[in-house]
Amino acid sequence: MIKIKYKALFDIEFEHSFYQSGKSADLLLVPTRDCQMLLNTLGLRFIAGEYGGALFTKVNTVDNKDVIHNALRNGTRFSFLIKLKLSTFENISQLNLIKPRTSKYYFNNLVDNLSATSEPLLVANTTSKIVSDSDILPFVSNSLSYVHTNTAASQNAELRFIDNDEVLQQQLANSNNIFNYSFDLNKASTGRAKLFVEGAEKASIYSINPADVADTFGMVEIFYKNDLPTTYQFQNNDNSIDTKHYKIAFANRLTKWRYIVTKRFNQTVTGVKIAKANGTPIAFSVGAGAPPGVFIVASNNMLPLKEAPVTGIKLTDQSDNLIIANLPNPPLHLIKTEGADTFSDIFITI
Repeated sequence: MIKIKYKALFDIEFEHSFYQSGKSADLLLVPTRDCQMLLNTLGLRFIAGEYGGALFTKVNTVDNKDVIHNALRNGTRFSFLIKLKLSTFENISQLNLIKPRTSKYYFNNLVDNLSATSEPLLVANTTSKIVSDSDILPFVSNSLSYVHTNTAASQNAELRFIDNDEVLQQQLANSNNIFNYSFDLNKASTGRAKLFVEGAEKASIYSINPADVADTFGMVEIFYKNDLPTTYQFQNNDNSIDTKHYKIAFANRLTKWRYIVTKRFNQTVTGVKIAKANGTPIAFSVGAGAPPGVFIVASNNMLPLKEAPVTGIKLTDQSDNLIIANLPNPPLHLIKTEGADTFSDIFITI
């Protein structure tokens, strides 16, 4: 019988403080089309898991080490699309609600950012250790346009691809001090790129295959480079495999909880109060300017959205008579940003 042994080069796990488990099953990892062809060529297998996924290779055991069958070449890149399985994921996560539609989240293992337990993170922020605006890149397909103003007779522009040294160049003559650059991205590989005009950096993008961009939340790229730090390196110099467990950590969103109480059945109520007295107290204040028969009561501070519900938030009338002993927590689809505050609205009828 022929036995084939597989071992994980690496796995990627999504963490999230919204969930009691600390892990998120809301995201799906899918190899890009180019990556899937690369995996087939190299004889590698990607297996998606509940909280992320892992990439496996064939190995032989030599001197108690698991040695890869086909050693990876320096610079090999594995690209995985991130798809959302939960439509309210961005609501429950501390993410930018007003980022441009074409901007996506991008992660790779070319950072040096260890968790408190020394696990290799794929996020850019070395202070918070969580996903942030620092992980956002514009994703562009087919062509990149850029308008540059200058009084010079001509100007040179270069689109430099960071991970493979490809360069697209363009020289334009002055047209009323305007230079309209346009680069055909189909003439180059996908990946990160930077635009330079006369040597000055003007923009950073991720060039993505148009077949991959639909419904994409982001991208994870894992590189094999022989100079990766030990904490991120999965193929050693002797071609033995040291499986790495990469993490991408999301934080749960904090919002002001705003109860909008409409008086329909109990006409004796002239005022309401909301408070949580059991456990850790939560203070609420009644807002001004509500229409007749409506009371708007919001928490004084931002509260975290969590999988485990907060109990004991009670609604009383102007005489402290109990109306509702346990008010519901916010629905996850009603998130509003108003000025500097983000609100979760909860509608109550009494």
